[in-house]
Amino acid sequence: MLLAKKSLLRPVGQPSADAEVAELEKDLLARLNELGIGPMGFGGRTTALAVHAVAMPTHIASLPVAVNFQCHSARHREAVL
Repeated sequence: MLLAKKSLLRPVGQPSADAEVAELEKDLLARLNELGIGPMGFGGRTTALAVHAVAMPTHIASLPVAVNFQCHSARHREAVL
């Protein structure tokens, strides 16, 4: 879970330094946006703004996986001038 949070805090759209993981992120983002779910489930072309992944070595029998979501509304900022 710590690595999931670490990847979540990476700047939006910044690909992984690992080329294989960066390709996985790109593929997952394309597939997520092809689902047509859209913002808040109302349909549309953009379901996810970014996918960030981190890969670490582990024993094949354990295969730990963690998923961490961050909603756009939690990142939204507004300023009144």
